[in-house]
Amino acid sequence: MKFDPLKVVQASAVVLRFHGRRASRLRLLKILAIADREALAETLETITGDHLVAMDHGPVLSQTYDTLKGESVHSILWNRYIEQAGPQDLRLAFDPNVDLLSRYEIEKLEAICDRFRLNNDYELAEYTHTFPEWIKNCPPKGSSRPIPLDDVLGALGMADQAQIVKERDAQEAELDRLFRTEPA
Repeated sequence: MKFDPLKVVQASAVVLRFHGRRASRLRLLKILAIADREALAETLETITGDHLVAMDHGPVLSQTYDTLKGESVHSILWNRYIEQAGPQDLRLAFDPNVDLLSRYEIEKLEAICDRFRLNNDYELAEYTHTFPEWIKNCPPKGSSRPIPLDDVLGALGMADQAQIVKERDAQEAELDRLFRTEPA
């Protein structure tokens, strides 16, 4: 699974639009992580292509988190569309297209938003604390720990699918390498 920063911006825009163009960082990160987890269970693919880490408030998409904090090369793209709106909130400043998202992905994101619309941010975080992959990789307070894909698939009852996902990812990486244009 390959991280696509523009697709993450588009997925975040779907979530922010659902919430009136503004939501907390915590809510956005939890909804994206839940959507990725459910998409993986249903399609063997995530929406974002990002990797999970266990943190104090549950699982977090690692590169997405670094991007929204301004600690990634992708932060410039992120900041074109999404801006900080107070200490913990984000606001959709400009609407990106959603052309990188499938109808399934948009509907999945909206369904997650709708399912948790009555929960506050900390209830949403507590919900993610029930995920076996987070429990298994729960880090010491104030730190983070990677959550291996095998742990997520195992928690979803799909451990037998891990090899299929790894082989597909290796094939996609090889195709990317073969078709990458090298500068002259």
